[in-house]
Amino acid sequence: MNVLCVDQDRTKLRQMKRDAKEIVPGARITVYRDPCKAETVAKAKGCDVLLTNTVFDGSNWDGVMLAERIQRVNPRVNIIFIADRADTSAAYDAWQIGAGAFLLRPYEKQRLAKALADLRFAPV
Repeated sequence: MNVLCVDQDRTKLRQMKRDAKEIVPGARITVYRDPCKAETVAKAKGCDVLLTNTVFDGSNWDGVMLAERIQRVNPRVNIIFIADRADTSAAYDAWQIGAGAFLLRPYEKQRLAKALADLRFAPV
């Protein structure tokens, strides 16, 4: 399984990576702070799971936009959003594009484990 983690905050990104590695030990975890670079890598190398924040501060990007762009190339990408705050608009947008989960920080690792276990599409 290839998991792409995207978040601008280094600490949060490290936590996502650490949790994903623990939950899915054999997975290849790739991390990016820059959503544009993450999109380029996802399009070139593919990913089974996009684990991303909903907001990228100081950027024209957001997590939904990143997910939609990756979906254009890989419609079977599994999307899990992790938000820093409750945002009904972002949650609705996530639901509209078929996200498998929408977690709020601080999230419980068991919830992330459930989201990674209940993927919509089986990893290739």
